[in-house]
Amino acid sequence: MGAKDSKPQVLSYEEAVKRVNTVELKRLKDTFSKYATPSGLLQQSIFFSEILGDTVPNNLAELIYTAWCGTTKGITFKDLLSGLVLLTRGHQDEKCRFIFSLYAKDMNSVVTKDDVINYTTKYSDGWNLENISNLFDEAEAVNYSKFREWLITYPCATSLTEWLLSDPCPITLSNDLETPTFYQTLSGVTHLDEQEIIDLEKKYWQLKNLSSNGKFDIELFLSFASAPISSVIEDDNSKFSIARGLFSAFDENCDGHLDFKEIVCGISAACRGPLVERIKFCFKIFDFDRDGVFCRSEVTQLIESLKQLAVDQFPEDESDCDSLEVSDIIKNEMESVDLETFLMWAVNRSSLKHLLDMLHQLCHVVLGLRPASRIEEGKLIQNWLRREVKRGYRVGEFWYLVSSIWWKQWSDYVTNQDESIKSVPSSASLKNNSSDSGSDLNTVVRPRAIDNTCLVATSTIKATVLTGEGGRLRRDVEKGKDYEVVPEAIWKALSSWYGGSPALPRQAVQLTDADPIELELYPLLLRLLRHSTTANDNGPAWNGQSWNSIVGGYGAAALGGYGYFPSATQQTPRRYLAYVAAFSQLATVSQTYEYLCGRLRLKFDDVRLWLMKDDHCLVLLEDENATLASLSCRDNDQLLIEVRNKDLTWPEEMVSLSGQSGDKYRQALPSEKGATGLNNLGNTCFMNASLQCVSNTQALTQYFTSSMHLLELNRDNPLGMKGNIAKDYGDLIRDIWKGRSRTIAPLRLRWTIGKYAPRFNGYQQHDAQELLAFLLDGLHEDLNRVHDKPYVELSDSEGRPDIVVAQEAWENHLLRNRSIVVELFHGQLKSKVTCGVCQRESVRFDPFNYLSLPLPLESYVHVEVVVVRLDGSVPVKYGLRLPMDATYLLLKERLAALCQVSYDHLLLAEVSGAMIKSFPGVSNKVRPTSGFALFAYQVLNSSEVIHLLPTNGGHIGLVDGEEGAKDQSSPNNNKLADHSNNQAAKVFHIKEGGNTNTSSEVRRPVGICMNVMSTVFCRKNGSSTVGQESLPPRSPADRPTTNGGTNEDRNGGDRSSLASTSSGSGGLGSPVSLTSNNSSAQELNGALGMGASFLVVYHRKMIRQDLYFVSPHKTRPSLFGLPLLVPLAWTTDGVSSHPGDESSKVLLLQTTSQDLYRCVWTLVSRLVSPSPPTDSGTLPNHAHDCDDSLGYEFPFTLKVVQANGIHCGLCPWTKFCKGCPLPPTPDPLPNGSETNSPAVEGVLNYCIAVDWEPTALHLRYQTSLEKVFDEDPSVAKAVHQQTEPVSLEQCLQAFTREEQLSGDEKYYCPKCATHQPATKKLQIWRLPPILIVHLKRFQFVNHRWIKSHKAVQFPHNNLDFTEFLAAIPSETLVRHRQKVASSTPPNGIVDSANDESNGDDMNPKLSTSSTSYSNGHPPNLSEVINGNESTRKRLESTSLMTHPVHDEDLIDFHQHRLLPGYNKLDITYSLYAAVCHSGIMGGGHYISYAKNPNGKWFYYNDSTCKESSANQIEGQTAYMLFFERDGIDMKAYLPKLREPSTSSAESANSDSTAGKGTPAVIGLEEEDGKKCCIM
Repeated sequence: MGAKDSKPQVLSYEEAVKRVNTVELKRLKDTFSKYATPSGLLQQSIFFSEILGDTVPNNLAELIYTAWCGTTKGITFKDLLSGLVLLTRGHQDEKCRFIFSLYAKDMNSVVTKDDVINYTTKYSDGWNLENISNLFDEAEAVNYSKFREWLITYPCATSLTEWLLSDPCPITLSNDLETPTFYQTLSGVTHLDEQEIIDLEKKYWQLKNLSSNGKFDIELFLSFASAPISSVIEDDNSKFSIARGLFSAFDENCDGHLDFKEIVCGISAACRGPLVERIKFCFKIFDFDRDGVFCRSEVTQLIESLKQLAVDQFPEDESDCDSLEVSDIIKNEMESVDLETFLMWAVNRSSLKHLLDMLHQLCHVVLGLRPASRIEEGKLIQNWLRREVKRGYRVGEFWYLVSSIWWKQWSDYVTNQDESIKSVPSSASLKNNSSDSGSDLNTVVRPRAIDNTCLVATSTIKATVLTGEGGRLRRDVEKGKDYEVVPEAIWKALSSWYGGSPALPRQAVQLTDADPIELELYPLLLRLLRHSTTANDNGPAWNGQSWNSIVGGYGAAALGGYGYFPSATQQTPRRYLAYVAAFSQLATVSQTYEYLCGRLRLKFDDVRLWLMKDDHCLVLLEDENATLASLSCRDNDQLLIEVRNKDLTWPEEMVSLSGQSGDKYRQALPSEKGATGLNNLGNTCFMNASLQCVSNTQALTQYFTSSMHLLELNRDNPLGMKGNIAKDYGDLIRDIWKGRSRTIAPLRLRWTIGKYAPRFNGYQQHDAQELLAFLLDGLHEDLNRVHDKPYVELSDSEGRPDIVVAQEAWENHLLRNRSIVVELFHGQLKSKVTCGVCQRESVRFDPFNYLSLPLPLESYVHVEVVVVRLDGSVPVKYGLRLPMDATYLLLKERLAALCQVSYDHLLLAEVSGAMIKSFPGVSNKVRPTSGFALFAYQVLNSSEVIHLLPTNGGHIGLVDGEEGAKDQSSPNNNKLADHSNNQAAKVFHIKEGGNTNTSSEVRRPVGICMNVMSTVFCRKNGSSTVGQESLPPRSPADRPTTNGGTNEDRNGGDRSSLASTSSGSGGLGSPVSLTSNNSSAQELNGALGMGASFLVVYHRKMIRQDLYFVSPHKTRPSLFGLPLLVPLAWTTDGVSSHPGDESSKVLLLQTTSQDLYRCVWTLVSRLVSPSPPTDSGTLPNHAHDCDDSLGYEFPFTLKVVQANGIHCGLCPWTKFCKGCPLPPTPDPLPNGSETNSPAVEGVLNYCIAVDWEPTALHLRYQTSLEKVFDEDPSVAKAVHQQTEPVSLEQCLQAFTREEQLSGDEKYYCPKCATHQPATKKLQIWRLPPILIVHLKRFQFVNHRWIKSHKAVQFPHNNLDFTEFLAAIPSETLVRHRQKVASSTPPNGIVDSANDESNGDDMNPKLSTSSTSYSNGHPPNLSEVINGNESTRKRLESTSLMTHPVHDEDLIDFHQHRLLPGYNKLDITYSLYAAVCHSGIMGGGHYISYAKNPNGKWFYYNDSTCKESSANQIEGQTAYMLFFERDGIDMKAYLPKLREPSTSSAESANSDSTAGKGTPAVIGLEEEDGKKCCIM
């Protein structure tokens, strides 16, 4: 030890080469080349993993690596080979010298005792000090001779010497243990050779990968088998067809899934067997009830199918189909036809020959069987081709071009009748011949690979090809002379048999209805351009940071005078040729978008296509229904694929705005005025979405488009922006509503907003609601008609009527605020605070311009748990909806109630892939996003397993007298089902003094069968050495409870806090990880809250390696499938481990290896495809059942492994064992590894690996069933509850709900003269004409911002807020409706004391008569009150009690200006715009929807504007909703202006430009101004 890198090895490279044969040396060199670096060295990490493996301790592995001359850079092949040969084939003396060299500097030196002890302690995980002392019994230092004698005498002194000196060596260079592969086994029972089976497997997986559900089921089979057999598309599942019967004939085990074995055996029986066997297969096609005989209906179906097949597929052949009659086979209804009778009838029938020929073609061309001879190959290809050519082209089908040169060579090869080559070729003879022609004229040369390069023109474009057209055809090629066309199935068959390229698929198209269907030989070849993302020679790369980067570029032109200057270093994004692609002329723009987005993995909304007619003219492709032909696309035209930058800007827009490009961009004019998009200037989607909604507010837009704002600018307002916001917004609105541009860049407004609100600067994402609030406030202040704002003192209600206080507050508001924004957007809220001590009420009325409604916070988590039962049934998935702070204890209780399994019999486990990662503690909080799948395994305690152990050699879990494990189809006979119903079990408890409370000698241990979990069960005086008592089974009353009551009382309730269990375990709250070395059974028991005894079982298969260094790595174990838990049974032997102490008895494991095998088979038998039924009367498709010929009882071997499932759980690492096999015998299970912690009674410190036999794994094991679970209705229910949308009604209820003020929010009560707890309630008093509803999706919870993705349902029309108004306005509207609805008006005034009036503490309902809702269905809204007093359930209102509403004097509190014919007290609203936000907070995207004045809805996504509908607004993304009062008179809100003179208008415009203020009353009639003041 301590050897230097330069120390020579014991065995030289030349000597090492002599000890390996040529095959081994070649394999070692190839393996070294596979893993070596370009410098020819093998890195240390590869050395550890591929040579020594991960079983060798790291420090010892480093020592071996250094001793073999390995360096930090790596190890050479020569040094590696010398070390490998020494390790595997070195002589004893050579190995002794190697070990001595580890301790000594050279062979002539000595080693000291201290060095040996120190180095052994450091590099060996096991050693014997006494043996080492014997080495130095005479001296403190010894030479090599003495050291060698000691090694021979004590070879096991250390783990290193034990490994190196073991005989035979556990590691060899070659692994000669070869077992027959499953290909060879299957070849022995069919008429196919091994190579044909290998080829069929490749084709099988190609076809199976096309399945949507991972199964080779009837749907997949019909997709490629129906067309060749029948010309009619089979869409009727109940109707019999030959294709469906063929699937049934293949599916021998009737499981609805074709595994590979069934495909191979079916093909063998249908194509390669003798004629009798092939006819028997045809019998199975029509025997669809599988009773082994034909009834009359089956015979009728046979005759009709044969006739139809002859007409559809073989019309030119002579046939006896016309003479076929049912009576020829069956005489009457009562008779049946057996197989022998059918054979006698079918032998000489030419009609049946057609069916046999069709099956022969299908198995070869579609299923991938290689023809047995070239003559056979020629016949089946020609017959298939002749049938398809006669049928003709079908639109959308693909046909492939084949070079005529190759086609002629192939035709000569398959039609030559030379007798000398009629024998069936072997697999070797099917390989390509190395010469074009032989010297012997009678020799027929097999064609080489298909070569179509002669048909393709040479391409000069160096770019990636995205489509699979294979290349551009030469213009001078002709059909028949240069090429032939074949169907897709024939091309795939020929290319798989011969190979070849390029594939030249061409699609059948019909340009017009009058044109014939023909192949499109020359599809459009388009050049696809992208923007460069890397630096180039001309300057820096385009970085996508558009606003900061290019604001100077266009600042001089667009924002001159604001201090921005052009950037001298900014470069435009360079376009480059990225791809080429071929598209059909009939391909639409939508199809082109879809293909390119899918091929390049781009989001549809993040891509735009520009057609470049020349270098400086770009046309945006927006009409999704237009075809490429209609767009006049030609060959080699250029399409620019424009992809959004990270800041959501479009590169071409940024270039256009910067003025650095001379390109001309052609976009269609907007279809409607206002249908104009806004350019994204760098994450400005929040601004664009808000602006589009405000732009579609008709009254406000008319105000700005009429330039009335120029006459009302208030430049002297200290709270305003000197009129700049209103001026720039007005300019933008006029540009939008001119309808002359498809997109507009809001540059000036963007800069102005950033100037007065710097928080909106930069290119970060911001809140659209904050921007909208700033914009409306800025517009109001810039247009405020009040120049000198008077001081207004706010006064409390002091018991005055609400009407008086509200009117006073509103008038005070108008004294300081009068503008078009106030008239349209401002409403009034009532706020009432009630002191909790003296009950004093304080009422205030405040203005608002939008309602911020809270969304109910998600206080539940959705969890899905898969329950795995011990009876081997299909696992069941359950859905649970738990409180946010729920623990796994509550989860188990809820799950137990759903699955009807006792609480104590469920063990939760987090599963990742094929391994159990941890058992979560019962007191831990549920982690729904832990990344692991949650499973609940049914487990039993020891006493329950004892009762299930068979006394007569039967199967575990079956009733007495049932033999073996042959019949798993009757789960009702399983005794384990009794334990699913909370059956009590007899358990033995050890008390102080050794007294017991039952007569049974069975007790339940607390241990877990893992190498990482151990505890002592040999007890003294009733106590454990680890201080953990054995837990008795809990009754429902003993289980932990929370919030009182038993578990059964709380199954339907929700809990937010859970009490701890009373087990007293120190590890109660910690999950137990299977990869931890510090876990204990005590911790696990506390985490589970129960005692359990089981083994973890993993599925494992061996992956064979062709290239490997040493024998252990020729096969690598790989885990797969779902891990399992198997219960164990323990008992006492009645003998105390300490004489005289009866309280300490030794635990014995009662579960045997045979029991373990049977239990595992019970759990995994559902994954194994069942054997074909033996009582059906039909013969299997293969000669012998390959599974039966193997002669084993179980299709797997159980092996003892460690917790990782890879290495042996019994042997030390020096054995390099991957698991010791357990024979299925009545012998007890082994105790565990000797290298781990000392063995303890009651504990098994290992796992079990199910090593599947290769044949069973590939032929019987159904991989598709591994993760197939039955879904309990609770899953859909929990998902529905979790994703159930809330209604706008619920949000308004939350807004108007009474709020408790306490703690720091206490209310200062003037009457009490101190801060007191109080209640606060908000209600709407006055509704604005335009109501903006803000849904508060972003909330600050637990010191962090989160976004709620809850869907909100909202009406689109006739929205009525009556029920959410304050008491007096609400009662006013209700009284009005009663008067209208009733033929007799109410007499007098209703006594408010006797009437349940609508009050401040009411539980309001939002009423609507709309039939159009978001998400397509209405929310749960209350009906409109129609005069029936009994339906109006309202709480008592103090306002109505003191100031009741009189029917004779109903007041309009809202004062809206309406069109003629609309009643002022019939208040309903309609949705006209919405802002939606998708994605996460800070990184999402805003879009908007708005209704044009002509009633059309449009979708706005920055510069994209498309016609849409209100139903497209998603409730899950809705963020702001804009409602408009029905019947509002837009023109009435416009100020009455005098017609300004030209000089006045010019003066106002020049003043606004120069920044000078002008009086807002210019042009405003005095009468109208007074009217505003009165409001």
